[in-house]
Amino acid sequence: MESLKHKKYRIVSKKRFYLFLTTMLVLAFIVFYSFKVDARGLSEIKTDAVYVNSGDTLWSLSKKYVSNSMDIREYIDEVIEYNNLQSINIKPGQLIYMPIYNK
Repeated sequence: MESLKHKKYRIVSKKRFYLFLTTMLVLAFIVFYSFKVDARGLSEIKTDAVYVNSGDTLWSLSKKYVSNSMDIREYIDEVIEYNNLQSINIKPGQLIYMPIYNK
């Protein structure tokens, strides 16, 4: 019966070993976070397309769509995020999608 030979590994360069170890950890984090699932993305949100009229604000538009269980400021944040707006400023003629949640 042959005896099993165990190969012993020796760290030649600590600098190279730490670089390899750091690289593996970074790759592990990248892989881990790339599989992160956003629960909001799993369900489709119904929306209502609204053209902005003169004098409309996100606050005034949101009052018509916000549910009783949600704070209007949170709803406005959702509208901004959903429409990829850079600020709360909207212009007449602009198309805004208003999320519709169960009331």
